[in-house]
Amino acid sequence: MPLLPPAPAVEAAAATGFAPALDTAYRYHIEQERDEAGVVRRYATDRTVRFHRTPDGLTAELTIDSVAGGLSDGPGAMFERAFAGLRGQPITYQLSDRGEVVGVVDRAALWAKLIDAVTAQGGTDPARAAMLQKLTAPLRLLPERQQVAMLGSMLSTLLAPDVVRRGVIPQRDIRQRGTPPFDGGSDVTGTERIHAEGNALIEEQRLSGDIVARGGQASGRRTSTILRRVDARTAMILTQQTVVRIESGSATSTATTRISQRMP
Repeated sequence: MPLLPPAPAVEAAAATGFAPALDTAYRYHIEQERDEAGVVRRYATDRTVRFHRTPDGLTAELTIDSVAGGLSDGPGAMFERAFAGLRGQPITYQLSDRGEVVGVVDRAALWAKLIDAVTAQGGTDPARAAMLQKLTAPLRLLPERQQVAMLGSMLSTLLAPDVVRRGVIPQRDIRQRGTPPFDGGSDVTGTERIHAEGNALIEEQRLSGDIVARGGQASGRRTSTILRRVDARTAMILTQQTVVRIESGSATSTATTRISQRMP
């Protein structure tokens, strides 16, 4: 079946890659669900993003409006609570014209606040406090680039300039270098396709690969599917669903993430 040609707005946006409306509120709802051996955890958050053009370049102001639930136990839950502590506090990101996060205003103070929020969960228990001090000590020394990447992920998950720049792609086989949990240098393989529907680009991607443990032996199998609907005029995600399934022996876990842009 032949692919439909992209709408004129899609072609125009492909030249710029990233063109969100300025001084306009983009509101997002994110839901995550994790099922591990029948134990289901849920997490939901609402975020608002506004883009501005300043003398120094493009910026994005992100505010966490609400947080509910949690996906993790142990240290993971502590970090979830720490990020939830940023609710209501605007975070300003510095962006390239391609939509890449290149800096975070007051990054050092913001990062220290997050780490302090984790450490404070030790309470009056000396053993727990010592454990958290040991856990967070390396995080305080993370290079600036990694801090920006971690803080920037709250925004970058809502943007898809790469899809707009690539434009319409017929279904094809792909191979990518693995990233955790595809570690050990393994590759992941699958298919991808991008097609146009009016002023939207729809990306479909399916990948699978081994989960490689230390020593180079496969410890399980991971499959993932991504379906993203992107506004080709702005590069903002309209809807996205990601499903990741991990099988290791008789154990399985499935994580589902849904992102939706909500009208004001």
